[in-house]
Amino acid sequence: MKKLAAALVLLVAVGVAGYRGYGWLQWQVRSPISARSEPVTLNIPEGATSDQVADQLVTNHLIRNKQVFLGYLRYRGGAGKLQAGPLELNRNMNLEQITAALQAPRSATLTIRLPEGYTRQMMASQAQQSGLGTAAGYSAATGTVSAWSYDFLRDRPANAPQNLEGYLFPDTYQVPRGAPDTELVRRQLERFQQVVDGGLRQAAASPAPGRPAESFYTVLTLASIVEREVGKDPDRAIVCGIFYNRLAQHVPLGADATVLYAVGRWTGSVTQQDLAVDSPYNTRKVAGLPPGPISNPGLDSLKSCTYPQPSGYLYYFTDPHGVTHYAATDGEFQTQQAQYGVASQ
Repeated sequence: MKKLAAALVLLVAVGVAGYRGYGWLQWQVRSPISARSEPVTLNIPEGATSDQVADQLVTNHLIRNKQVFLGYLRYRGGAGKLQAGPLELNRNMNLEQITAALQAPRSATLTIRLPEGYTRQMMASQAQQSGLGTAAGYSAATGTVSAWSYDFLRDRPANAPQNLEGYLFPDTYQVPRGAPDTELVRRQLERFQQVVDGGLRQAAASPAPGRPAESFYTVLTLASIVEREVGKDPDRAIVCGIFYNRLAQHVPLGADATVLYAVGRWTGSVTQQDLAVDSPYNTRKVAGLPPGPISNPGLDSLKSCTYPQPSGYLYYFTDPHGVTHYAATDGEFQTQQAQYGVASQ
């Protein structure tokens, strides 16, 4: 009798464990990591194994358990059907949905959006994240001007940096999957040519209200600074007009964005240590233009520096609410900064 009771207890325990195990598996497969929308972009390399893909999913907090994913993949017979390339997933997707997305055919082209004001190296990282080759490949393709034969590249001064910073037009591009690293660069340069050969390049050579006759390289360099300093119109044209005023008076441009470029940072406030850096890009110390562009400007900034807004201003700053203020004298500038709670350095 005791043996029978023990056997019954064991059977019940096994049944309960099996039921709980099944419920646990259902929870792993059907329940997402998050109830909120939290987009995540993955890039699945060509030839990646299911084990490597599982590691990416765990690292990006898209699944809870690597072994459950691998087991579910085997159950679906899909271990060899994972598609390479960039993929938009979300933490509110469950394992079943994620697996289906990983196995869905990809488009023959890849889409990449490159925002205004990105540097060459930032675009390199974005290209790799979008599945368009590698960051190193993009950097190499944009690192030598002499590898490209566009007319607008001949306007550069002899001592200009030998890379394509400034010319990599920011836009949304569709590039064939598997294309060489040079293909995206070629499309950016073609787009740049379309934009500037519509009259901007020629207009720079003639004086305009708010500026003297300039080389297009000067306009491009200033536009790259404006793109990083202010984010909207009409501030762009006013700030570029201030830069022309300061150049005419042989006063340093004083643009913090150039200092950040010199020290290799993208965001944040400049420090006293930053301001002391010995670099031709430090326009807080060095008068005149930096050696070349510090970013890749969009059409609005290029237009603003081709046709700046004339004014008597020499100073500007942006307050904590994103509003840009202007001043004609240093005293007025200091007073305004104190009024809006902006620390002066």
